[in-house]
Amino acid sequence: MLLEYVMMLLVFGLTTTVERSQIDALAFEGTTRHPPHHHHPPLQSNQLTPTAHQISTHNLESLSVARRMQPSSSSALLSATSAESLTSFSKLELSNAILDSFDGVGVSGEPQFENTTEREVIAAVGTTARLHCRVRNLGDRAVSWIRKRDLHILTIGIMTYTNDQRFLARHIDNSDEWVLKVVSVQPRDAGIYECQVSTEPKISKAYKLMVVTSKAQILSNRELFIQSGSDINLTCIAPQAPGPYTHMMWYKDSELINDSTRGGIRVVSEQQMKTSNLVISRVLHRDSGNYTCAADNSNSDSVFVHIIKSEQHAAMQHELATQMQTPRLLLVLLTFLYLFERSIK
Repeated sequence: MLLEYVMMLLVFGLTTTVERSQIDALAFEGTTRHPPHHHHPPLQSNQLTPTAHQISTHNLESLSVARRMQPSSSSALLSATSAESLTSFSKLELSNAILDSFDGVGVSGEPQFENTTEREVIAAVGTTARLHCRVRNLGDRAVSWIRKRDLHILTIGIMTYTNDQRFLARHIDNSDEWVLKVVSVQPRDAGIYECQVSTEPKISKAYKLMVVTSKAQILSNRELFIQSGSDINLTCIAPQAPGPYTHMMWYKDSELINDSTRGGIRVVSEQQMKTSNLVISRVLHRDSGNYTCAADNSNSDSVFVHIIKSEQHAAMQHELATQMQTPRLLLVLLTFLYLFERSIK
């Protein structure tokens, strides 16, 4: 804006200089075309022909004198007077425009909410929910978060005013964003929350928190024993996740799994079907660990994978087979006893 004012002043100065040059030229032209006659008697002081300086200073007097002069001189003087009047009008108009432009500069506007944040937030039970409120021109006002159902003040600024420590306020210096963070969301947290600004009168914007019960599920046992050199193949589903699409991710020991983690990894997700498949080829011992499937607005699920050598794999298979045979033998024995008892009766 300052650059615009400088350009206006430069244009104004140039215009004024050109117009003044035209006035001087016209005045000089009128004088040379009609030089004074020496044989005439000298004029009295009140009859002197107006000069260019007098024309620019006293416009009304110049117009009166111009009527008594010859036509060409009168036209020149009228043109000079009109140019000077236009210059004076331009000065006044430009001054008013500059004053109007400066009106209000440096005075901060009233606080206003931005409509770029999500007003409806969905969170699964046990997850963390965040409500984002953006306020421009906040100045020295404060932002508060209020729970609508009981009008309880949860936070003011970055301070928490509730005994429920799951509610936290988050704000980055010099930003317009104020976040209400709800940790370990519970069904009772569903409802309307207001972002309020301490203006007079106060202004506020409502946000809706919806709580759902959704859990991702890995379709396997809680512990897996995979032979070294073979493949890991895990499938995760989240059928109750809200919304038509669900973004799903895999983690190993809290580290996101992707193609850059190591070679031989493939993740295939169907967001509309709310399923995801993880395949890790030619596993090694370092691939042992906790594997977690995380879905949007859902609780995660985990399994622990053990990578074992071939001998260990055979021993584990034998142990598992033995454990499976024991219940079967017991069932056959109980069935035999039941039939024997009925035959006696």
